[in-house]
Amino acid sequence: MLRFLVRTFLCAAALGLSAQQPTEVVLSASSGAKLVLAMTAPKVSGVDESQVASEFTAVLRRDLDETGVFALLQERLPADSAPTKAWREAGAQWLLSVRIARAAEGGGLQLDASALDTAAEKSVFTKPYKADRLVPLRRMAHALADDLVARLTGERGVASSRVVFVRQVSPGVKELFQIDRDGANLVQLTRHGSLTLSPSVASDGRLAYVTYKGGAPALWGQRRKDGPHEKLYPANGAADMVSTPVWSPDGKRLAFVQLDRRGNSDIMILDLEKGRARRLTDGTGINTEPSWNPNGTQLAFTSDREGSPQVFLMQDDGSNLRRLTGEGLYNASPAWSPNGAMVAYVSRFEGRFDLFIYKLGEGKAYQITTGVSTSESPAWSPDERRLVFTSNRFGSMQIFTTDLSGRQVVRMTELPDCQSPKWTRAR
Repeated sequence: MLRFLVRTFLCAAALGLSAQQPTEVVLSASSGAKLVLAMTAPKVSGVDESQVASEFTAVLRRDLDETGVFALLQERLPADSAPTKAWREAGAQWLLSVRIARAAEGGGLQLDASALDTAAEKSVFTKPYKADRLVPLRRMAHALADDLVARLTGERGVASSRVVFVRQVSPGVKELFQIDRDGANLVQLTRHGSLTLSPSVASDGRLAYVTYKGGAPALWGQRRKDGPHEKLYPANGAADMVSTPVWSPDGKRLAFVQLDRRGNSDIMILDLEKGRARRLTDGTGINTEPSWNPNGTQLAFTSDREGSPQVFLMQDDGSNLRRLTGEGLYNASPAWSPNGAMVAYVSRFEGRFDLFIYKLGEGKAYQITTGVSTSESPAWSPDERRLVFTSNRFGSMQIFTTDLSGRQVVRMTELPDCQSPKWTRAR
C-alpha cells in the first residue's frame, strides 16, 4: 500500500477498495509500428513435444508479445514447410525457426535459433544456446526473446529480468521475495520474522531495505555482491526512525528518509564506505520517497512543503529545489526512468490512485491507468518500455505490469498482499 510519511511516521493514507471487480483483460500486441514476426513449430529431438509447447513456445510467445516491439503473426499461417514468399504474403516480416535437442538421456539442451527477413530472404539472426539439464526450457525462451529484441532495437529485452517485492506472510510479518519476469520461480530473500519493507536493488544486484527485526527500524542490506545481509545504518545504537532506502546508480550511496524528534522527515544520503549520513532537506514538514536520476546527480522526492503531497526535484547536495507536479492535490511515489527522460508517480482522485508519467522534455504529465481500482508503487522496467506496480483490481494487492499507453496491462502474479515492486536485471 502506498505510504506517505506523516508526523506519526506510520500513519498510512486511507485507500478505498471498490466493490466492483473488473474482468482481467490482457491485450495482445497489434502490428502498428511493431515488426511482425512469425514462428514455425520447433523441431524437437530427445525432448517431449508437449513440454516444449508449454514451457518454451508458449513462454516465448508471451515474452515477445509483451516486448512492445514485436507483433506475433497468429492468423492465416502457412505450413511450416511453405516457402519464404508464402510467409511474406501472410504478413510476416521475420520468420523464426528453432531446433531443440537433448544431447543424451538426462543430458544438457542444445537450442539453435535463426530468423529470416522475408523481404530480403536473408538471415538477420542466428544463435546457438546450450544449457545443462537443470536449466528449465522457459529460461532459454527468455534468453532468446531478449536477444531478438536486442537484434531489432540494439538493447536487450527484459524477459530474463526479475522483480523484487514485499509480501505479507503472516500478521505483522512481511518479507522480501523475488520472481522472474513472467511470475515464475518465487524465491524468498529475507527471513527476519518482522516487518521488512522498501526494497532497493543496486546495479550489481545488492539489496537494501528497512527491517524492524531489532525493534526500531534500521537500514539493512549487502555491502558486497552476494554478501551477507547486515545492518547498514545506524552503525551503533538506535537513531531516529528511518525508511525507504534507495541505491545511487554507482552503488556507493543510499538515499533514505529519517524522522526527527519534531515529527519532520528529511531526505538523507549515506556514504557506505565512510559510514556517514548527511541531510539534504531541512525544515518543517514531510520529505520522503527519494528516487535517483540515472547519473546520480539529482533526486525526485515527495514533499508536503506546499500543503499537500507533491513531487519535487533537487540536486544530490540539496540545491536547485523545484516542484515537478503541477496538477492534482495528492501526487507521490516518484520513480525516475532509466534514461532520465521521465518520472513515474501516482496521483490520488476520489480515494484511489492512478499511475502517471511526467515527460521532462515536454513538461507534461500523462495518465497511464484509469478505472475503479487503485494502482500504486510504480517502478520502471530496465528497458523503460513498461512499469511494474501493485493494484487491488482483483481484491488483494497484486503485482501488475503495463505498457506506457496503459492498454496492455498484465497481471504478473496472483500472489496476494504484495507491495513495493522493483524491476531489475541485476539479480
